[in-house]
Amino acid sequence: MKKITLLILTLLSMFTANLPFAFAQEYFHTRMLVGHKISVQAIAFKDDSTLISLGQDGTLRSWNLDTGAQHWSTEIGIFLTADLAISTQDTRFAVYAGGIFFRPYIGMVYTDDGDLRGDLMGHTNTANTLDFKPGSSMLASGSNDDTIRLWDLTWNAWRNRPVRTLRGHKNDVETVAWSPDGTMLASGSKDRTVRLWNPNNGNNTAVLRGHEKTVKAVAWSPDGTLLASGSSDGTIHIWDPANTDSPLYSLKQHTGSVNALAFHPIEPLLASASSDDTIRLWDPTTGGHQATLTGHSSNVNTIAWNSDGSLLVSGSSDDTIQLWEPLAVVDITGDGSVTYLDIIEVAENYGKTIVDSANPRADVNKDGIVDIKDLIVIAEAVDTQAAVDVQAAPMLAQLPRAPSFTVEEVQQWIQDARDIGTDAHTIAVLEQFLAVLTQRTQPAPEKTALLANYPNPFNPETWIPYQLAQPTEVTIFIHAIDGALVRTLPFGEMPAGAYHSRARAAYWDGKSAHGEQAASGVYFYTLKAGQFTATRKMLILK
Repeated sequence: MKKITLLILTLLSMFTANLPFAFAQEYFHTRMLVGHKISVQAIAFKDDSTLISLGQDGTLRSWNLDTGAQHWSTEIGIFLTADLAISTQDTRFAVYAGGIFFRPYIGMVYTDDGDLRGDLMGHTNTANTLDFKPGSSMLASGSNDDTIRLWDLTWNAWRNRPVRTLRGHKNDVETVAWSPDGTMLASGSKDRTVRLWNPNNGNNTAVLRGHEKTVKAVAWSPDGTLLASGSSDGTIHIWDPANTDSPLYSLKQHTGSVNALAFHPIEPLLASASSDDTIRLWDPTTGGHQATLTGHSSNVNTIAWNSDGSLLVSGSSDDTIQLWEPLAVVDITGDGSVTYLDIIEVAENYGKTIVDSANPRADVNKDGIVDIKDLIVIAEAVDTQAAVDVQAAPMLAQLPRAPSFTVEEVQQWIQDARDIGTDAHTIAVLEQFLAVLTQRTQPAPEKTALLANYPNPFNPETWIPYQLAQPTEVTIFIHAIDGALVRTLPFGEMPAGAYHSRARAAYWDGKSAHGEQAASGVYFYTLKAGQFTATRKMLILK
Protein backbone atom coordinates (compact mmCIF):
# COMPACT_ATOMS: atom_id res chain seq x y z
CA MET A 1 0.00 0.00 0.00
CA LYS A 2 1.19 3.53 -0.73
CA LYS A 3 1.23 5.13 2.69
CA ILE A 4 -0.24 8.55 3.27
CA THR A 5 2.43 10.68 4.87
CA LEU A 6 2.37 11.24 8.60
CA LEU A 7 1.73 14.90 7.91
CA ILE A 8 -1.43 14.08 5.98
CA LEU A 9 -2.70 11.88 8.77
CA THR A 10 -1.81 14.47 11.39
CA LEU A 11 -3.52 17.35 9.64
CA LEU A 12 -6.57 15.30 8.73
CA SER A 13 -6.75 14.20 12.34
CA MET A 14 -6.95 17.88 13.24
CA PHE A 15 -9.81 18.23 10.75
CA THR A 16 -11.74 15.28 12.11
CA ALA A 17 -11.06 15.90 15.80
CA ASN A 18 -14.24 17.90 16.30
CA LEU A 19 -16.57 15.78 14.18
CA PRO A 20 -19.58 14.07 15.78
CA PHE A 21 -18.58 10.41 15.86
CA ALA A 22 -20.72 7.27 15.75
CA PHE A 23 -21.83 5.98 19.14
CA ALA A 24 -20.90 2.47 20.24
CA GLN A 25 -24.48 1.22 19.90
CA GLU A 26 -24.69 2.26 16.23
CA TYR A 27 -24.72 -0.49 13.64
CA PHE A 28 -23.91 -0.01 9.98
CA HIS A 29 -24.96 -2.04 6.95
CA THR A 30 -21.78 -3.71 5.73
CA ARG A 31 -22.70 -6.75 3.65
CA MET A 32 -25.51 -8.40 1.70
CA LEU A 33 -26.32 -12.05 0.97
CA VAL A 34 -28.26 -12.70 -2.23
CA GLY A 35 -29.68 -16.06 -3.31
CA HIS A 36 -33.36 -16.33 -2.45
CA LYS A 37 -35.64 -15.60 -5.39
CA ILE A 38 -38.65 -14.59 -3.29
CA SER A 39 -38.94 -12.97 0.15
CA VAL A 40 -36.63 -14.05 3.00
CA GLN A 41 -39.08 -15.13 5.71
CA ALA A 42 -36.89 -16.46 8.54
CA ILE A 43 -33.25 -16.69 9.61
CA ALA A 44 -31.44 -18.43 12.47
CA PHE A 45 -27.80 -18.73 13.52
CA LYS A 46 -26.33 -22.22 13.66
CA ASP A 47 -23.16 -20.62 15.04
CA ASP A 48 -21.47 -17.24 14.65
CA SER A 49 -20.13 -18.11 11.20
CA THR A 50 -23.11 -20.02 9.81
CA LEU A 51 -26.63 -18.74 9.10
CA ILE A 52 -29.65 -20.75 7.93
CA SER A 53 -32.34 -18.89 5.98
CA LEU A 54 -35.82 -19.79 4.75
CA GLY A 55 -37.33 -18.08 1.73
CA GLN A 56 -40.79 -17.91 0.27
CA ASP A 57 -39.18 -19.35 -2.87
CA GLY A 58 -39.38 -22.72 -1.10
CA THR A 59 -35.68 -23.06 -0.30
CA LEU A 60 -33.58 -23.42 2.83
CA ARG A 61 -30.07 -22.05 2.46
CA SER A 62 -26.92 -22.25 4.60
CA TRP A 63 -24.46 -19.34 4.48
CA ASN A 64 -20.84 -18.92 5.50
CA LEU A 65 -20.92 -15.47 7.11
CA ASP A 66 -17.15 -15.07 6.87
CA THR A 67 -17.17 -15.30 3.06
CA GLY A 68 -20.81 -14.80 2.06
CA ALA A 69 -20.78 -18.12 0.20
CA GLN A 70 -23.55 -20.71 0.40
CA HIS A 71 -22.80 -24.07 2.00
CA TRP A 72 -25.93 -25.68 0.57
CA SER A 73 -29.47 -25.04 -0.67
CA THR A 74 -32.43 -27.41 -0.21
CA GLU A 75 -35.83 -27.31 -1.92
CA ILE A 76 -38.61 -27.78 0.63
CA GLY A 77 -41.71 -26.41 -1.15
CA ILE A 78 -43.31 -22.97 -1.28
CA PHE A 79 -45.06 -21.71 1.87
CA LEU A 80 -47.24 -18.64 2.14
CA THR A 81 -45.97 -18.21 5.71
CA ALA A 82 -42.92 -19.72 7.34
CA ASP A 83 -40.59 -19.82 10.33
CA LEU A 84 -37.31 -21.45 11.28
CA ALA A 85 -35.63 -22.54 14.53
CA ILE A 86 -32.36 -24.29 15.36
CA SER A 87 -31.93 -26.42 18.46
CA THR A 88 -29.59 -24.83 21.00
CA GLN A 89 -28.85 -28.27 22.45
CA ASP A 90 -27.75 -29.76 19.14
CA THR A 91 -27.24 -27.19 16.36
CA ARG A 92 -27.15 -29.95 13.74
CA PHE A 93 -30.94 -29.84 13.74
CA ALA A 94 -33.11 -27.10 12.23
CA VAL A 95 -36.89 -27.20 12.20
CA TYR A 96 -38.93 -25.21 9.72
CA ALA A 97 -42.66 -24.58 9.64
CA GLY A 98 -45.19 -23.26 7.19
CA GLY A 99 -48.35 -23.94 5.32
CA ILE A 100 -50.26 -23.26 2.15
CA PHE A 101 -53.98 -23.49 1.55
CA PHE A 102 -54.59 -24.49 5.19
CA ARG A 103 -52.16 -27.43 5.01
CA PRO A 104 -49.79 -27.31 8.01
CA TYR A 105 -46.22 -28.51 7.83
CA ILE A 106 -43.32 -28.82 10.27
CA GLY A 107 -40.16 -30.47 9.00
CA MET A 108 -36.55 -31.00 10.06
CA VAL A 109 -33.22 -30.78 8.22
CA TYR A 110 -29.58 -31.34 9.14
CA THR A 111 -27.82 -27.98 9.24
CA ASP A 112 -24.58 -29.61 8.06
CA ASP A 113 -25.88 -30.66 4.67
CA GLY A 114 -29.57 -29.68 4.32
CA ASP A 115 -30.69 -33.31 4.28
CA LEU A 116 -34.41 -33.64 5.02
CA ARG A 117 -34.97 -35.76 8.14
CA GLY A 118 -38.71 -36.01 8.67
CA ASP A 119 -41.73 -34.07 9.80
CA LEU A 120 -44.13 -33.50 12.69
CA MET A 121 -47.89 -33.93 12.41
CA GLY A 122 -50.48 -32.52 14.79
CA HIS A 123 -51.61 -29.01 13.85
CA THR A 124 -54.77 -28.80 11.79
CA ASN A 125 -53.92 -25.51 10.07
CA THR A 126 -50.88 -23.51 8.95
CA ALA A 127 -47.92 -23.55 11.36
CA ASN A 128 -46.67 -19.96 11.77
CA THR A 129 -44.00 -19.93 14.43
CA LEU A 130 -41.35 -22.07 16.16
CA ASP A 131 -39.00 -21.74 19.12
CA PHE A 132 -36.72 -24.18 20.94
CA LYS A 133 -36.53 -24.12 24.72
CA PRO A 134 -33.00 -22.90 25.64
CA GLY A 135 -30.57 -25.77 26.13
CA SER A 136 -33.24 -28.28 25.28
CA SER A 137 -34.81 -30.23 22.43
CA MET A 138 -38.30 -29.12 23.50
CA LEU A 139 -39.94 -27.30 20.60
CA ALA A 140 -42.96 -24.98 20.74
CA SER A 141 -45.05 -24.29 17.64
CA GLY A 142 -47.98 -21.95 17.05
CA SER A 143 -50.63 -22.31 14.38
CA ASN A 144 -53.69 -20.88 12.67
CA ASP A 145 -55.61 -23.63 14.46
CA ASP A 146 -55.38 -21.27 17.50
CA THR A 147 -53.18 -23.69 19.47
CA ILE A 148 -49.60 -23.99 20.67
CA ARG A 149 -48.07 -27.47 20.65
CA LEU A 150 -45.00 -28.71 22.49
CA TRP A 151 -42.80 -31.41 20.98
CA ASP A 152 -39.98 -33.28 22.75
CA LEU A 153 -37.60 -34.08 19.91
CA THR A 154 -35.27 -36.16 22.08
CA TRP A 155 -37.69 -39.06 22.05
CA ASN A 156 -40.83 -38.10 20.18
CA ALA A 157 -41.01 -40.29 17.06
CA TRP A 158 -41.70 -38.48 13.80
CA ARG A 159 -45.41 -38.14 12.94
CA ASN A 160 -46.40 -38.77 16.58
CA ARG A 161 -48.59 -36.39 18.53
CA PRO A 162 -47.10 -33.50 20.53
CA VAL A 163 -46.50 -33.99 24.25
CA ARG A 164 -48.82 -31.08 25.13
CA THR A 165 -51.31 -28.73 23.45
CA LEU A 166 -51.90 -25.23 24.88
CA ARG A 167 -55.35 -23.73 24.23
CA GLY A 168 -56.62 -20.26 25.04
CA HIS A 169 -56.03 -17.95 22.11
CA LYS A 170 -59.16 -17.02 20.15
CA ASN A 171 -57.44 -16.66 16.79
CA ASP A 172 -54.24 -17.53 14.89
CA VAL A 173 -51.09 -17.90 17.00
CA GLU A 174 -48.47 -15.81 15.19
CA THR A 175 -45.45 -15.98 17.51
CA VAL A 176 -44.01 -17.95 20.45
CA ALA A 177 -40.90 -17.45 22.60
CA TRP A 178 -39.46 -19.34 25.58
CA SER A 179 -38.15 -17.40 28.57
CA PRO A 180 -34.36 -17.73 29.00
CA ASP A 181 -34.74 -20.15 31.93
CA GLY A 182 -37.42 -22.19 30.14
CA THR A 183 -40.00 -21.78 32.90
CA MET A 184 -42.42 -19.68 30.84
CA LEU A 185 -43.63 -19.50 27.27
CA ALA A 186 -44.96 -16.29 25.70
CA SER A 187 -47.23 -16.21 22.67
CA GLY A 188 -48.85 -13.57 20.48
CA SER A 189 -51.99 -13.91 18.44
CA LYS A 190 -54.29 -12.41 15.88
CA ASP A 191 -56.69 -12.03 18.83
CA ARG A 192 -54.49 -9.01 19.80
CA THR A 193 -53.30 -10.54 23.08
CA VAL A 194 -50.00 -11.77 24.48
CA ARG A 195 -50.31 -14.81 26.73
CA LEU A 196 -47.93 -16.34 29.25
CA TRP A 197 -47.98 -20.09 29.85
CA ASN A 198 -46.65 -22.61 32.32
CA PRO A 199 -45.29 -25.20 29.86
CA ASN A 200 -45.15 -27.92 32.50
CA ASN A 201 -48.92 -28.08 32.98
CA GLY A 202 -50.21 -26.04 30.06
CA ASN A 203 -51.87 -23.37 32.24
CA ASN A 204 -52.35 -19.87 30.82
CA THR A 205 -50.94 -17.74 33.67
CA ALA A 206 -51.47 -14.23 32.25
CA VAL A 207 -53.15 -12.35 29.39
CA LEU A 208 -51.45 -9.11 28.31
CA ARG A 209 -53.70 -6.63 26.53
CA GLY A 210 -52.94 -3.33 24.83
CA HIS A 211 -52.23 -3.94 21.16
CA GLU A 212 -54.93 -2.86 18.70
CA LYS A 213 -54.06 -5.40 16.01
CA THR A 214 -52.34 -8.78 15.56
CA VAL A 215 -49.36 -9.48 17.81
CA LYS A 216 -46.67 -10.51 15.32
CA ALA A 217 -43.61 -10.88 17.57
CA VAL A 218 -42.62 -11.55 21.18
CA ALA A 219 -39.11 -11.67 22.67
CA TRP A 220 -37.53 -11.98 26.13
CA SER A 221 -34.58 -10.00 27.46
CA PRO A 222 -31.53 -12.18 28.19
CA ASP A 223 -32.17 -12.07 31.95
CA GLY A 224 -35.91 -12.72 31.58
CA THR A 225 -36.94 -9.52 33.38
CA LEU A 226 -38.49 -7.89 30.32
CA LEU A 227 -40.81 -9.10 27.59
CA ALA A 228 -41.30 -7.20 24.32
CA SER A 229 -44.25 -7.59 21.98
CA GLY A 230 -44.70 -6.11 18.53
CA SER A 231 -47.88 -5.69 16.54
CA SER A 232 -49.18 -5.01 13.06
CA ASP A 233 -50.51 -1.78 14.58
CA GLY A 234 -46.88 -0.55 14.46
CA THR A 235 -46.35 -0.48 18.22
CA ILE A 236 -43.94 -2.26 20.54
CA HIS A 237 -44.86 -2.83 24.19
CA ILE A 238 -42.26 -3.52 26.87
CA TRP A 239 -43.70 -5.59 29.74
CA ASP A 240 -42.64 -6.63 33.21
CA PRO A 241 -43.67 -10.32 33.18
CA ALA A 242 -44.24 -10.14 36.95
CA ASN A 243 -46.73 -7.28 36.58
CA THR A 244 -48.69 -7.53 33.35
CA ASP A 245 -51.54 -5.08 34.00
CA SER A 246 -50.07 -2.53 31.58
CA PRO A 247 -46.85 -2.15 29.58
CA LEU A 248 -43.88 -0.34 31.04
CA TYR A 249 -43.32 1.49 27.74
CA SER A 250 -45.09 1.79 24.39
CA LEU A 251 -42.76 2.46 21.45
CA LYS A 252 -44.44 4.02 18.43
CA GLN A 253 -41.80 5.11 15.93
CA HIS A 254 -42.50 2.46 13.28
CA THR A 255 -44.98 3.36 10.53
CA GLY A 256 -45.65 -0.24 9.51
CA SER A 257 -46.25 -3.62 11.10
CA VAL A 258 -43.64 -4.79 13.62
CA ASN A 259 -42.73 -8.22 12.26
CA ALA A 260 -39.84 -9.34 14.47
CA LEU A 261 -38.05 -8.48 17.71
CA ALA A 262 -34.63 -9.48 19.07
CA PHE A 263 -32.84 -8.49 22.27
CA HIS A 264 -29.09 -7.93 22.14
CA PRO A 265 -27.43 -10.81 24.03
CA ILE A 266 -25.30 -8.51 26.22
CA GLU A 267 -26.20 -4.82 26.02
CA PRO A 268 -29.59 -3.25 26.91
CA LEU A 269 -30.63 -3.04 23.28
CA LEU A 270 -33.74 -4.22 21.44
CA ALA A 271 -33.94 -4.52 17.65
CA SER A 272 -37.26 -4.38 15.81
CA ALA A 273 -38.01 -5.17 12.17
CA SER A 274 -40.91 -3.60 10.33
CA SER A 275 -42.92 -3.46 7.14
CA ASP A 276 -41.85 0.19 6.90
CA ASP A 277 -38.58 -1.26 5.48
CA THR A 278 -36.54 -0.28 8.55
CA ILE A 279 -34.91 -1.79 11.60
CA ARG A 280 -34.95 0.27 14.77
CA LEU A 281 -32.81 -0.02 17.88
CA TRP A 282 -34.22 0.80 21.33
CA ASP A 283 -33.13 0.98 24.95
CA PRO A 284 -35.69 -1.39 26.50
CA THR A 285 -34.93 -0.14 30.02
CA THR A 286 -36.09 3.40 29.20
CA GLY A 287 -38.10 3.02 25.99
CA GLY A 288 -35.68 5.39 24.26
CA HIS A 289 -35.17 5.20 20.50
CA GLN A 290 -31.48 4.70 19.65
CA ALA A 291 -31.17 4.41 15.87
CA THR A 292 -32.93 3.64 12.60
CA LEU A 293 -31.20 1.24 10.20
CA THR A 294 -32.13 1.71 6.55
CA GLY A 295 -31.00 -0.37 3.60
CA HIS A 296 -33.82 -2.76 2.76
CA SER A 297 -36.24 -1.75 0.01
CA SER A 298 -39.21 -3.78 1.24
CA ASN A 299 -40.70 -5.34 4.39
CA VAL A 300 -38.15 -6.51 6.95
CA ASN A 301 -39.53 -9.88 8.06
CA THR A 302 -36.92 -11.35 10.38
CA ILE A 303 -33.87 -10.37 12.47
CA ALA A 304 -31.32 -12.17 14.65
CA TRP A 305 -28.19 -11.33 16.68
CA ASN A 306 -25.12 -13.53 16.84
CA SER A 307 -23.92 -14.77 20.21
CA ASP A 308 -21.98 -11.64 21.29
CA GLY A 309 -24.10 -9.04 19.51
CA SER A 310 -21.33 -8.05 17.09
CA LEU A 311 -23.55 -8.90 14.12
CA LEU A 312 -27.22 -8.23 13.42
CA VAL A 313 -28.76 -10.05 10.44
CA SER A 314 -32.05 -9.17 8.75
CA GLY A 315 -34.15 -10.80 6.04
CA SER A 316 -36.59 -8.96 3.81
CA SER A 317 -39.24 -9.19 1.12
CA ASP A 318 -36.68 -7.49 -1.13
CA ASP A 319 -35.19 -11.04 -1.33
CA THR A 320 -31.94 -10.07 0.43
CA ILE A 321 -30.25 -10.78 3.74
CA GLN A 322 -28.43 -7.76 5.16
CA LEU A 323 -25.60 -7.86 7.71
CA TRP A 324 -25.18 -4.98 10.17
CA GLU A 325 -22.02 -4.50 12.21
CA PRO A 326 -20.92 -1.99 14.88
CA LEU A 327 -18.58 0.97 14.73
CA ALA A 328 -15.41 -1.09 15.16
CA VAL A 329 -15.96 -2.77 11.77
CA VAL A 330 -16.32 0.47 9.79
CA ASP A 331 -13.64 2.26 11.83
CA ILE A 332 -10.92 1.21 9.39
CA THR A 333 -8.17 3.21 11.07
CA GLY A 334 -9.06 1.88 14.53
CA ASP A 335 -9.07 5.33 16.13
CA GLY A 336 -12.55 4.99 17.64
CA SER A 337 -14.33 7.17 15.08
CA VAL A 338 -15.59 7.12 11.49
CA THR A 339 -14.21 10.09 9.56
CA TYR A 340 -12.49 11.05 6.32
CA LEU A 341 -9.43 9.18 7.58
CA ASP A 342 -11.38 5.95 7.06
CA ILE A 343 -12.47 7.06 3.59
CA ILE A 344 -8.82 7.78 2.74
CA GLU A 345 -7.73 4.34 3.99
CA VAL A 346 -10.28 2.66 1.71
CA ALA A 347 -9.31 4.95 -1.18
CA GLU A 348 -5.62 4.11 -0.74
CA ASN A 349 -6.49 0.41 -1.10
CA TYR A 350 -9.15 0.85 -3.81
CA GLY A 351 -9.11 -1.92 -6.41
CA LYS A 352 -6.84 -4.18 -4.38
CA THR A 353 -7.69 -7.72 -3.38
CA ILE A 354 -7.61 -8.76 0.24
CA VAL A 355 -4.25 -10.42 -0.48
CA ASP A 356 -2.70 -7.23 -1.93
CA SER A 357 -4.18 -4.79 0.58
CA ALA A 358 -1.96 -3.61 3.41
CA ASN A 359 -5.07 -3.09 5.53
CA PRO A 360 -7.50 -6.05 5.25
CA ARG A 361 -10.09 -4.04 7.19
CA ALA A 362 -10.51 -1.83 4.11
CA ASP A 363 -12.48 -4.72 2.58
CA VAL A 364 -15.44 -3.88 4.81
CA ASN A 365 -17.95 -6.24 3.19
CA LYS A 366 -15.43 -9.10 3.07
CA ASP A 367 -16.00 -9.94 -0.59
CA GLY A 368 -12.26 -10.17 -1.29
CA ILE A 369 -11.74 -6.79 -3.00
CA VAL A 370 -11.77 -3.14 -1.93
CA ASP A 371 -14.29 -1.39 -4.18
CA ILE A 372 -17.17 1.08 -4.35
CA LYS A 373 -19.28 -1.01 -1.97
CA ASP A 374 -16.69 -0.61 0.78
CA LEU A 375 -16.35 3.11 0.11
CA ILE A 376 -20.12 3.57 0.36
CA VAL A 377 -20.29 1.76 3.71
CA ILE A 378 -17.70 4.12 5.19
CA ALA A 379 -19.26 7.24 3.69
CA GLU A 380 -22.66 6.22 5.08
CA ALA A 381 -21.14 6.25 8.57
CA VAL A 382 -19.73 9.78 8.34
CA ASP A 383 -21.98 12.51 9.74
CA THR A 384 -23.45 14.78 7.03
CA GLN A 385 -22.84 18.02 8.93
CA ALA A 386 -19.28 16.95 9.62
CA ALA A 387 -18.88 16.27 5.92
CA VAL A 388 -19.49 19.89 4.98
CA ASP A 389 -16.98 21.31 7.47
CA VAL A 390 -14.67 23.61 5.49
CA GLN A 391 -11.69 23.67 7.82
CA ALA A 392 -9.98 20.86 5.92
CA ALA A 393 -9.42 22.98 2.81
CA PRO A 394 -6.78 25.40 4.13
CA MET A 395 -5.10 22.56 6.01
CA LEU A 396 -4.84 20.37 2.94
CA ALA A 397 -3.59 23.29 0.89
CA GLN A 398 -0.41 23.25 2.98
CA LEU A 399 0.40 19.59 2.43
CA PRO A 400 3.61 18.74 0.54
CA ARG A 401 2.08 15.90 -1.46
CA ALA A 402 -1.25 14.40 -2.41
CA PRO A 403 -2.62 10.95 -1.60
CA SER A 404 -2.05 8.23 -4.22
CA PHE A 405 -5.58 8.50 -5.67
CA THR A 406 -6.61 11.28 -8.01
CA VAL A 407 -9.46 13.77 -8.30
CA GLU A 408 -10.59 11.97 -11.46
CA GLU A 409 -10.73 8.66 -9.65
CA VAL A 410 -12.87 10.13 -6.86
CA GLN A 411 -15.17 11.69 -9.48
CA GLN A 412 -15.61 8.26 -11.04
CA TRP A 413 -16.31 6.67 -7.64
CA ILE A 414 -19.05 9.25 -7.03
CA GLN A 415 -20.58 8.47 -10.41
CA ASP A 416 -20.40 4.73 -9.66
CA ALA A 417 -22.14 5.37 -6.33
CA ARG A 418 -24.90 7.31 -8.10
CA ASP A 419 -25.31 4.56 -10.69
CA ILE A 420 -26.17 1.99 -8.03
CA GLY A 421 -28.70 4.26 -6.30
CA THR A 422 -26.66 5.44 -3.32
CA ASP A 423 -28.55 7.78 -0.98
CA ALA A 424 -28.11 11.57 -0.92
CA HIS A 425 -26.30 11.57 2.45
CA THR A 426 -23.52 9.33 1.17
CA ILE A 427 -23.18 11.26 -2.10
CA ALA A 428 -22.88 14.51 -0.09
CA VAL A 429 -20.05 13.04 1.99
CA LEU A 430 -18.18 11.85 -1.09
CA GLU A 431 -18.68 15.17 -2.89
CA GLN A 432 -17.25 17.10 0.05
CA PHE A 433 -14.35 14.67 0.12
CA LEU A 434 -13.84 15.46 -3.58
CA ALA A 435 -13.95 19.20 -2.83
CA VAL A 436 -11.27 18.80 -0.17
CA LEU A 437 -9.09 16.70 -2.46
CA THR A 438 -9.55 19.14 -5.36
CA GLN A 439 -8.52 22.03 -3.14
CA ARG A 440 -5.43 20.06 -2.12
CA THR A 441 -4.37 19.23 -5.70
CA GLN A 442 -5.35 22.47 -7.41
CA PRO A 443 -4.23 25.92 -6.24
CA ALA A 444 -6.94 28.44 -5.40
CA PRO A 445 -7.91 30.79 -8.25
CA GLU A 446 -6.36 34.25 -8.12
CA LYS A 447 -9.78 35.92 -8.23
CA THR A 448 -13.42 35.13 -7.55
CA ALA A 449 -15.55 34.93 -10.71
CA LEU A 450 -18.93 33.89 -12.08
CA LEU A 451 -18.70 31.96 -15.36
CA ALA A 452 -21.13 31.19 -18.19
CA ASN A 453 -23.71 28.51 -17.43
CA TYR A 454 -23.87 25.37 -19.56
CA PRO A 455 -25.67 24.27 -21.58
CA ASN A 456 -27.10 27.57 -22.69
CA PRO A 457 -29.82 27.69 -23.99
CA PHE A 458 -31.04 24.80 -21.87
CA ASN A 459 -34.10 22.71 -21.07
CA PRO A 460 -34.80 21.87 -18.34
CA GLU A 461 -31.52 21.91 -16.33
CA THR A 462 -28.23 23.78 -16.29
CA TRP A 463 -24.95 24.05 -14.39
CA ILE A 464 -23.55 27.37 -13.15
CA PRO A 465 -19.73 27.35 -12.73
CA TYR A 466 -17.88 29.79 -10.49
CA GLN A 467 -14.59 30.10 -8.63
CA LEU A 468 -13.56 31.46 -5.24
CA ALA A 469 -10.24 33.07 -4.38
CA GLN A 470 -10.88 32.49 -0.68
CA PRO A 471 -13.36 30.61 1.54
CA THR A 472 -16.64 32.46 1.74
CA GLU A 473 -20.42 32.05 1.99
CA VAL A 474 -22.00 31.45 -1.42
CA THR A 475 -25.54 32.10 -2.64
CA ILE A 476 -26.89 32.15 -6.19
CA PHE A 477 -30.08 34.04 -7.03
CA ILE A 478 -32.10 33.46 -10.20
CA HIS A 479 -34.42 36.21 -11.47
CA ALA A 480 -36.89 36.42 -14.34
CA ILE A 481 -36.44 39.17 -16.95
CA ASP A 482 -38.94 41.35 -15.04
CA GLY A 483 -36.78 41.16 -11.91
CA ALA A 484 -38.98 38.69 -10.02
CA LEU A 485 -36.99 36.27 -7.84
CA VAL A 486 -37.49 32.73 -9.18
CA ARG A 487 -35.10 30.67 -7.07
CA THR A 488 -32.45 31.03 -4.38
CA LEU A 489 -29.65 28.45 -4.21
CA PRO A 490 -27.83 28.73 -0.84
CA PHE A 491 -24.56 26.80 -0.55
CA GLY A 492 -23.28 28.07 2.78
CA GLU A 493 -19.58 28.45 3.50
CA MET A 494 -17.54 27.05 0.60
CA PRO A 495 -13.75 26.49 0.37
CA ALA A 496 -11.63 28.47 -2.07
CA GLY A 497 -11.38 26.65 -5.36
CA ALA A 498 -12.70 26.17 -8.89
CA TYR A 499 -16.29 24.95 -9.13
CA HIS A 500 -16.32 24.30 -12.86
CA SER A 501 -17.24 20.65 -13.46
CA ARG A 502 -20.73 19.21 -13.20
CA ALA A 503 -19.68 17.45 -10.00
CA ARG A 504 -18.84 20.81 -8.37
CA ALA A 505 -20.72 23.59 -10.20
CA ALA A 506 -24.04 24.97 -8.93
CA TYR A 507 -26.99 23.09 -10.37
CA TRP A 508 -30.44 24.46 -11.27
CA ASP A 509 -33.22 22.09 -12.27
CA GLY A 510 -35.19 24.86 -14.00
CA LYS A 511 -37.83 24.99 -11.28
CA SER A 512 -39.09 27.78 -9.06
CA ALA A 513 -38.99 27.73 -5.28
CA HIS A 514 -42.53 26.28 -5.43
CA GLY A 515 -41.47 23.39 -7.66
CA GLU A 516 -43.02 24.80 -10.83
CA GLN A 517 -41.12 24.46 -14.11
CA ALA A 518 -39.88 27.84 -15.31
CA ALA A 519 -41.26 29.10 -18.63
CA SER A 520 -39.17 29.71 -21.73
CA GLY A 521 -37.37 33.03 -21.81
CA VAL A 522 -34.43 35.05 -20.55
CA TYR A 523 -33.29 34.74 -16.92
CA PHE A 524 -30.49 36.29 -14.90
CA TYR A 525 -28.32 34.51 -12.32
CA THR A 526 -26.36 36.37 -9.65
CA LEU A 527 -23.47 35.03 -7.56
CA LYS A 528 -23.04 36.56 -4.12
CA ALA A 529 -19.78 35.41 -2.52
CA GLY A 530 -18.93 37.53 0.51
CA GLN A 531 -18.43 41.07 -0.82
CA PHE A 532 -18.30 39.84 -4.42
CA THR A 533 -21.40 40.07 -6.65
CA ALA A 534 -21.76 39.30 -10.37
CA THR A 535 -24.69 38.69 -12.71
CA ARG A 536 -24.97 36.88 -16.06
CA LYS A 537 -27.76 36.03 -18.51
CA MET A 538 -29.13 32.60 -19.52
CA LEU A 539 -31.94 31.31 -21.73
CA ILE A 540 -34.52 28.57 -21.28
CA LEU A 541 -35.64 27.37 -24.71
CA LYS A 542 -38.40 24.80 -25.04
